[in-house]
Amino acid sequence: MIDVGILDRSAPVPLHEQLARGIRAAVLAGRVRGGDDVPSTRALAADLGLARGTVVSAYEILAGEGYLVARPGGGTAVADIARPVAASSAATSTSPVPAASAPVVDLRPGRPGTAGIADAAWRSAWRRASALEVAPDVADVTGDPALRAAIAAHLGRTRGLDLAPDDVIVTAGTSDAMLLTLLSLSPRGSRLRVGIENPGYPRVRRLLGRLGAEAVLLPVRLDTGFDLDAFEAHDDLDAVIVTPHHHYPLGSRLDAAARSRLLEGAARVGAVVVEDDYDSEFPHGRMPLPPLHLLDPANVVSIGTLSKVLSPALRCGWIVATGVLRDRIVEARTDLDPPVSQVQQRALALYLAEGALARHTARRRRDYRHRRRLLLDAFAAVDGVTLTATDGGLHAVVLLDDAPPASERAMVDALAALGILVSPLSSYAVPGTAADLPGGIVFGYAEPPTPSLMDAVGRIIAVARGL
Repeated sequence: MIDVGILDRSAPVPLHEQLARGIRAAVLAGRVRGGDDVPSTRALAADLGLARGTVVSAYEILAGEGYLVARPGGGTAVADIARPVAASSAATSTSPVPAASAPVVDLRPGRPGTAGIADAAWRSAWRRASALEVAPDVADVTGDPALRAAIAAHLGRTRGLDLAPDDVIVTAGTSDAMLLTLLSLSPRGSRLRVGIENPGYPRVRRLLGRLGAEAVLLPVRLDTGFDLDAFEAHDDLDAVIVTPHHHYPLGSRLDAAARSRLLEGAARVGAVVVEDDYDSEFPHGRMPLPPLHLLDPANVVSIGTLSKVLSPALRCGWIVATGVLRDRIVEARTDLDPPVSQVQQRALALYLAEGALARHTARRRRDYRHRRRLLLDAFAAVDGVTLTATDGGLHAVVLLDDAPPASERAMVDALAALGILVSPLSSYAVPGTAADLPGGIVFGYAEPPTPSLMDAVGRIIAVARGL
């Protein structure tokens, strides 16, 4: 039996997480080696006096992190992993590893963990979808009816939205949904004027530039979040695009009072609110607030995606809209043609309707919460930096508290030389504007195996201390 240490049944940490921690420690300490079999879940549960489900949950965490692998034909074994480099050794290194020889760990945000997606339920959904007869033409430009019904039911369970399938329009991810929504709007002046968060999602401003629309910058501040005073100072906006649940990338959210104020201000001037609900599946312990669409369905277009729960490579998401807004978006979709294949839509409809997405999301949620705790522990005693934006989603922000502005670029370049790719915080602000941001980096923590992630985190801390 693997030595998993002492399991404290009175501790607030769940037993499956304690068990995962003990097995992880055994792997990292070399007490078990790559290729060694681990006990079956039933046998280990009997040895430890635990419920089998507790062991199953622990194994799922470790498999998602890359410490365990399922063998063809049955059984689970320890993965072959490189031992992580301690932060102290990285800190004392006098010469950076050349980029050409460094294994690349891509921590740029927006990359979810994809381990475990292609399980039996996934393969079954695609196999059955591909066996159906192919239609001679697109029957409904808003998307396959079964997928729209499954998305409506999914949003009812996870967001509290009471939707009819006709309220859902299938898109090829967030960018397609944003483009489609913007094309459906009619400017009151010579061109479309759209309020956007600054800093914010860079692709939004690039889309607006492509469309010849004017981006009206609305500040988002580290201490106070979205600047509602700045929003209310504009009475000629055609729309405003916001990330109310978890601002990208700073992590703030609009509380209930701010949501009401935003919606009242938008209704007063006739501006459409575009709600980018990009990662609210992963709230990390804080109580979710109701979607803006639930509060004002007639004036809010809500955009969602499977990019964070599955993969951006799927290129599948949705728009939720009602009434006149929905009709205009459908007209734009009719002109452009639907971009998501029928086979993919049928497969995803089966995957959602049969509960496989909910089970996968629950596994990912446990994994991401564990990774978040590791990050918080790693940065807890580091002076001169602040870790933020960790109350939800899949990314974190490291703020360089008192470092000069040039330190941000120095940090990004130093990490790249070590094979660690991150994004500079300044890249999320509109160039040439005073976004009132300190230097910092943005990194995702969902995709790489946990040993690689924590090795990279140790190096991030070492580089930050050396600035």
